[in-house]
Amino acid sequence: MPLKSFEISKTGNLISLIFFSLPLLIQIILFSKKYSLSKAALFTLFFISIVSNSFLTAAFYFYQKDMKIILYSSCLVLNFVIFSASIVVITSRLKKLYVFRTIWLNIFLIPVLLLVVFFKVYSFKDDSESYADGEKKADAGVILGAAVWGGNRPSPVLRERINKGFEIYDRKNVRVLVLTGGGSPNEMTEGDVEKNELIKYGVDPKNLIVENASNSTVEQLQYVRDLLYKSRNWRKVILISDNYHLFRCKEICSFYGINSDAISSDTPLSTEGGVTFCIKESLALVVFWFFGIG
Repeated sequence: MPLKSFEISKTGNLISLIFFSLPLLIQIILFSKKYSLSKAALFTLFFISIVSNSFLTAAFYFYQKDMKIILYSSCLVLNFVIFSASIVVITSRLKKLYVFRTIWLNIFLIPVLLLVVFFKVYSFKDDSESYADGEKKADAGVILGAAVWGGNRPSPVLRERINKGFEIYDRKNVRVLVLTGGGSPNEMTEGDVEKNELIKYGVDPKNLIVENASNSTVEQLQYVRDLLYKSRNWRKVILISDNYHLFRCKEICSFYGINSDAISSDTPLSTEGGVTFCIKESLALVVFWFFGIG
Protein backbone atom coordinates (compact mmCIF):
# COMPACT_ATOMS: atom_id res chain seq x y z
CA MET A 1 0.00 0.00 0.00
CA PRO A 2 1.35 3.47 -0.86
CA LEU A 3 2.63 5.47 2.10
CA LYS A 4 0.33 8.38 1.24
CA SER A 5 -2.68 6.15 1.98
CA PHE A 6 -1.25 4.86 5.26
CA GLU A 7 -3.55 5.74 8.16
CA ILE A 8 -2.24 5.21 11.68
CA SER A 9 -5.81 5.08 13.04
CA LYS A 10 -6.43 1.71 11.34
CA THR A 11 -6.19 -1.15 13.83
CA GLY A 12 -3.89 -3.28 11.68
CA ASN A 13 -1.57 -0.37 10.83
CA LEU A 14 -1.28 0.66 14.46
CA ILE A 15 -0.56 -2.87 15.69
CA SER A 16 1.98 -3.49 12.91
CA LEU A 17 3.78 -0.20 13.54
CA ILE A 18 4.08 -0.87 17.26
CA PHE A 19 5.06 -4.51 16.87
CA PHE A 20 7.70 -4.02 14.18
CA SER A 21 9.19 -0.83 15.59
CA LEU A 22 9.51 -2.00 19.20
CA PRO A 23 12.03 -4.80 18.51
CA LEU A 24 14.15 -2.37 16.49
CA LEU A 25 14.01 0.26 19.22
CA ILE A 26 14.85 -2.27 21.92
CA GLN A 27 17.80 -3.60 19.93
CA ILE A 28 19.20 -0.09 19.57
CA ILE A 29 18.97 0.27 23.35
CA LEU A 30 20.55 -3.13 23.94
CA PHE A 31 23.44 -2.39 21.61
CA SER A 32 24.38 0.61 23.75
CA LYS A 33 27.21 0.33 26.26
CA LYS A 34 24.78 0.38 29.17
CA TYR A 35 23.91 -3.29 28.73
CA SER A 36 27.26 -4.65 27.52
CA LEU A 37 25.77 -7.76 25.94
CA SER A 38 28.09 -10.55 24.95
CA LYS A 39 29.05 -10.82 21.30
CA ALA A 40 27.10 -14.08 21.13
CA ALA A 41 23.89 -12.42 22.35
CA LEU A 42 24.27 -9.48 19.99
CA PHE A 43 25.01 -11.78 17.08
CA THR A 44 21.97 -13.94 17.89
CA LEU A 45 19.59 -10.97 17.94
CA PHE A 46 21.14 -9.52 14.81
CA PHE A 47 20.98 -12.87 12.98
CA ILE A 48 17.30 -13.38 13.87
CA SER A 49 16.58 -9.86 12.58
CA ILE A 50 18.31 -10.63 9.28
CA VAL A 51 16.34 -13.87 8.85
CA SER A 52 13.09 -12.12 9.75
CA ASN A 53 13.68 -9.34 7.22
CA SER A 54 14.63 -11.94 4.61
CA PHE A 55 11.26 -13.67 5.07
CA LEU A 56 9.48 -10.32 4.81
CA THR A 57 11.37 -9.37 1.64
CA ALA A 58 10.84 -12.78 0.03
CA ALA A 59 7.08 -12.52 0.63
CA PHE A 60 6.89 -9.61 -1.81
CA TYR A 61 8.14 -11.83 -4.65
CA PHE A 62 5.62 -14.65 -4.20
CA TYR A 63 2.16 -14.49 -5.73
CA GLN A 64 0.84 -17.67 -4.13
CA LYS A 65 -1.31 -16.79 -1.13
CA ASP A 66 -0.23 -19.84 0.91
CA MET A 67 3.47 -19.06 0.48
CA LYS A 68 2.90 -15.41 1.39
CA ILE A 69 1.12 -16.40 4.58
CA ILE A 70 3.92 -18.82 5.53
CA LEU A 71 6.63 -16.20 4.96
CA TYR A 72 4.73 -13.40 6.68
CA SER A 73 3.87 -15.63 9.63
CA SER A 74 7.51 -16.72 9.96
CA CYS A 75 8.54 -13.06 10.00
CA LEU A 76 5.92 -12.35 12.64
CA VAL A 77 7.08 -15.19 14.88
CA LEU A 78 10.74 -14.18 14.60
CA ASN A 79 9.94 -10.58 15.47
CA PHE A 80 8.08 -11.82 18.50
CA VAL A 81 11.13 -13.88 19.49
CA ILE A 82 13.31 -10.75 19.20
CA PHE A 83 10.84 -8.82 21.32
CA SER A 84 10.64 -11.45 24.06
CA ALA A 85 14.43 -12.03 24.03
CA SER A 86 14.95 -8.32 24.48
CA ILE A 87 12.57 -8.29 27.44
CA VAL A 88 14.57 -11.13 28.99
CA VAL A 89 17.80 -9.15 28.60
CA ILE A 90 16.38 -5.93 30.02
CA THR A 91 14.77 -7.61 33.04
CA SER A 92 17.66 -9.95 33.90
CA ARG A 93 20.00 -8.87 36.69
CA LEU A 94 23.14 -9.59 34.68
CA LYS A 95 21.69 -8.15 31.45
CA LYS A 96 22.29 -11.40 29.61
CA LEU A 97 20.32 -13.27 26.98
CA TYR A 98 18.90 -16.47 28.50
CA VAL A 99 17.61 -18.88 25.89
CA PHE A 100 15.31 -20.92 28.10
CA ARG A 101 13.79 -17.83 29.72
CA THR A 102 13.08 -16.52 26.24
CA ILE A 103 11.44 -19.79 25.23
CA TRP A 104 9.24 -19.84 28.33
CA LEU A 105 8.27 -16.21 27.85
CA ASN A 106 7.18 -17.00 24.28
CA ILE A 107 5.24 -20.04 25.49
CA PHE A 108 3.41 -17.75 27.91
CA LEU A 109 2.92 -14.57 25.87
CA ILE A 110 1.86 -15.95 22.47
CA PRO A 111 -1.12 -17.96 23.80
CA VAL A 112 -2.19 -15.04 26.02
CA LEU A 113 -2.24 -12.60 23.09
CA LEU A 114 -4.03 -15.09 20.84
CA LEU A 115 -6.54 -15.71 23.62
CA VAL A 116 -7.38 -12.00 23.71
CA VAL A 117 -8.02 -12.06 19.95
CA PHE A 118 -9.97 -15.32 20.29
CA PHE A 119 -12.41 -13.80 22.78
CA LYS A 120 -12.88 -10.74 20.57
CA VAL A 121 -13.92 -13.06 17.73
CA TYR A 122 -15.95 -15.38 19.95
CA SER A 123 -17.92 -12.61 21.67
CA PHE A 124 -18.74 -10.66 18.50
CA LYS A 125 -22.38 -9.57 18.35
CA ASP A 126 -23.95 -8.83 14.99
CA ASP A 127 -26.40 -6.05 14.06
CA SER A 128 -29.42 -8.24 13.30
CA GLU A 129 -31.63 -6.69 16.00
CA SER A 130 -31.43 -3.20 14.49
CA TYR A 131 -32.66 -4.54 11.13
CA ALA A 132 -35.36 -6.88 12.44
CA ASP A 133 -38.32 -4.54 11.92
CA GLY A 134 -37.37 -3.73 8.32
CA GLU A 135 -37.14 0.01 8.99
CA LYS A 136 -33.36 0.37 8.87
CA LYS A 137 -31.88 0.26 5.38
CA ALA A 138 -28.52 -0.26 3.69
CA ASP A 139 -27.43 0.10 0.08
CA ALA A 140 -26.62 -3.58 -0.43
CA GLY A 141 -26.20 -6.92 1.25
CA VAL A 142 -22.91 -8.74 0.64
CA ILE A 143 -23.06 -12.54 0.87
CA LEU A 144 -19.56 -13.88 1.52
CA GLY A 145 -18.81 -17.06 -0.42
CA ALA A 146 -18.39 -20.55 1.00
CA ALA A 147 -17.88 -24.05 -0.38
CA VAL A 148 -19.88 -25.50 -3.26
CA TRP A 149 -20.62 -29.23 -3.17
CA GLY A 150 -20.87 -31.74 -6.01
CA GLY A 151 -23.62 -31.11 -8.52
CA ASN A 152 -23.19 -27.36 -8.07
CA ARG A 153 -25.08 -27.45 -4.79
CA PRO A 154 -24.42 -24.94 -2.01
CA SER A 155 -22.84 -26.47 1.07
CA PRO A 156 -24.91 -26.16 4.28
CA VAL A 157 -22.76 -23.18 5.31
CA LEU A 158 -23.34 -21.41 1.99
CA ARG A 159 -27.04 -22.32 2.05
CA GLU A 160 -27.51 -20.55 5.38
CA ARG A 161 -25.74 -17.44 4.07
CA ILE A 162 -27.99 -17.44 0.99
CA ASN A 163 -31.07 -17.82 3.19
CA LYS A 164 -30.03 -14.91 5.38
CA GLY A 165 -29.31 -12.79 2.31
CA PHE A 166 -32.77 -13.52 0.96
CA GLU A 167 -34.27 -12.73 4.36
CA ILE A 168 -32.88 -9.19 4.49
CA TYR A 169 -33.75 -8.67 0.81
CA ASP A 170 -37.33 -9.88 1.30
CA ARG A 171 -37.64 -7.65 4.39
CA LYS A 172 -36.47 -4.75 2.19
CA ASN A 173 -33.43 -3.94 4.32
CA VAL A 174 -31.53 -3.84 1.02
CA ARG A 175 -32.45 -3.48 -2.66
CA VAL A 176 -29.36 -5.23 -4.03
CA LEU A 177 -27.43 -8.37 -3.10
CA VAL A 178 -23.75 -8.79 -3.95
CA LEU A 179 -22.84 -12.47 -4.36
CA THR A 180 -19.15 -13.25 -3.93
CA GLY A 181 -16.83 -16.19 -4.33
CA GLY A 182 -14.83 -17.94 -7.03
CA GLY A 183 -14.51 -21.66 -7.54
CA SER A 184 -12.34 -24.57 -8.56
CA PRO A 185 -11.86 -25.64 -12.19
CA ASN A 186 -14.78 -27.57 -13.73
CA GLU A 187 -17.27 -26.47 -11.11
CA MET A 188 -19.70 -23.57 -10.83
CA THR A 189 -18.39 -20.62 -8.83
CA GLU A 190 -19.76 -19.78 -5.40
CA GLY A 191 -21.15 -16.48 -6.68
CA ASP A 192 -23.02 -18.18 -9.55
CA VAL A 193 -24.44 -20.86 -7.26
CA GLU A 194 -25.69 -18.14 -4.92
CA LYS A 195 -27.33 -16.38 -7.88
CA ASN A 196 -29.10 -19.54 -9.10
CA GLU A 197 -30.49 -20.26 -5.64
CA LEU A 198 -31.73 -16.71 -5.09
CA ILE A 199 -33.46 -16.65 -8.48
CA LYS A 200 -35.26 -19.84 -7.41
CA TYR A 201 -36.38 -17.94 -4.30
CA GLY A 202 -37.90 -15.29 -6.58
CA VAL A 203 -35.26 -12.55 -6.45
CA ASP A 204 -35.14 -10.37 -9.58
CA PRO A 205 -31.79 -11.08 -11.36
CA LYS A 206 -31.44 -7.34 -11.94
CA ASN A 207 -30.95 -6.94 -8.21
CA LEU A 208 -28.11 -9.47 -8.05
CA ILE A 209 -24.46 -8.54 -8.60
CA VAL A 210 -22.11 -11.50 -9.04
CA GLU A 211 -18.39 -11.52 -8.21
CA ASN A 212 -16.97 -14.91 -9.17
CA ALA A 213 -13.20 -14.58 -9.38
CA SER A 214 -12.07 -14.12 -5.76
CA ASN A 215 -10.29 -16.67 -3.61
CA SER A 216 -10.39 -14.97 -0.22
CA THR A 217 -12.44 -12.67 1.99
CA VAL A 218 -10.00 -9.82 1.36
CA GLU A 219 -10.39 -10.17 -2.41
CA GLN A 220 -14.18 -10.24 -2.11
CA LEU A 221 -14.29 -7.04 -0.09
CA GLN A 222 -11.71 -5.38 -2.34
CA TYR A 223 -14.12 -6.01 -5.21
CA VAL A 224 -16.95 -4.42 -3.26
CA ARG A 225 -14.83 -1.38 -2.46
CA ASP A 226 -13.25 -0.82 -5.87
CA LEU A 227 -16.10 -1.68 -8.25
CA LEU A 228 -19.25 -0.95 -6.27
CA TYR A 229 -18.97 0.99 -3.01
CA LYS A 230 -17.06 3.97 -4.40
CA SER A 231 -18.46 4.10 -7.92
CA ARG A 232 -22.09 3.85 -6.77
CA ASN A 233 -21.63 6.19 -3.81
CA TRP A 234 -22.91 3.62 -1.34
CA ARG A 235 -23.03 4.68 2.28
CA LYS A 236 -23.42 1.31 4.01
CA VAL A 237 -23.47 -2.40 3.24
CA ILE A 238 -24.61 -5.38 5.28
CA LEU A 239 -22.13 -8.25 5.50
CA ILE A 240 -23.67 -11.72 5.62
CA SER A 241 -21.63 -14.66 6.86
CA ASP A 242 -21.14 -16.89 9.89
CA ASN A 243 -20.93 -15.05 13.20
CA TYR A 244 -17.29 -15.97 13.92
CA HIS A 245 -16.25 -14.81 10.44
CA LEU A 246 -17.92 -11.42 10.72
CA PHE A 247 -15.51 -9.74 13.14
CA ARG A 248 -12.67 -10.16 10.62
CA CYS A 249 -14.95 -9.02 7.79
CA LYS A 250 -15.78 -5.87 9.73
CA GLU A 251 -12.09 -5.22 10.38
CA ILE A 252 -11.31 -5.59 6.67
CA CYS A 253 -14.15 -3.22 5.76
CA SER A 254 -12.96 -0.68 8.31
CA PHE A 255 -9.45 -0.87 6.87
CA TYR A 256 -10.80 -0.35 3.34
CA GLY A 257 -13.07 2.53 4.33
CA ILE A 258 -16.31 0.61 3.82
CA ASN A 259 -19.08 1.51 6.25
CA SER A 260 -20.64 -1.83 7.16
CA ASP A 261 -23.01 -3.62 9.48
CA ALA A 262 -23.03 -7.39 9.89
CA ILE A 263 -25.78 -9.98 10.11
CA SER A 264 -24.96 -13.57 10.99
CA SER A 265 -26.29 -16.60 9.17
CA ASP A 266 -27.98 -19.35 11.16
CA THR A 267 -25.33 -22.01 10.55
CA PRO A 268 -25.45 -24.43 13.50
CA LEU A 269 -22.07 -25.25 15.05
CA SER A 270 -21.15 -27.67 17.79
CA THR A 271 -19.06 -26.36 20.68
CA GLU A 272 -16.02 -28.08 19.22
CA GLY A 273 -16.74 -26.76 15.74
CA GLY A 274 -17.27 -23.24 17.08
CA VAL A 275 -13.95 -23.26 18.96
CA THR A 276 -12.10 -24.57 15.89
CA PHE A 277 -13.70 -21.91 13.69
CA CYS A 278 -12.79 -19.18 16.21
CA ILE A 279 -9.16 -20.32 16.37
CA LYS A 280 -8.87 -20.24 12.56
CA GLU A 281 -10.52 -16.82 12.39
CA SER A 282 -8.30 -15.47 15.17
CA LEU A 283 -5.14 -16.53 13.32
CA ALA A 284 -6.52 -15.16 10.04
CA LEU A 285 -7.34 -11.85 11.75
CA VAL A 286 -3.80 -11.54 13.12
CA VAL A 287 -2.37 -12.21 9.65
CA PHE A 288 -4.65 -9.54 8.18
CA TRP A 289 -3.78 -6.99 10.84
CA PHE A 290 -0.08 -7.39 10.22
CA PHE A 291 0.12 -8.12 6.51
CA GLY A 292 -3.22 -7.22 4.91
CA ILE A 293 -3.89 -10.66 3.45
CA GLY A 294 -6.38 -13.40 4.26
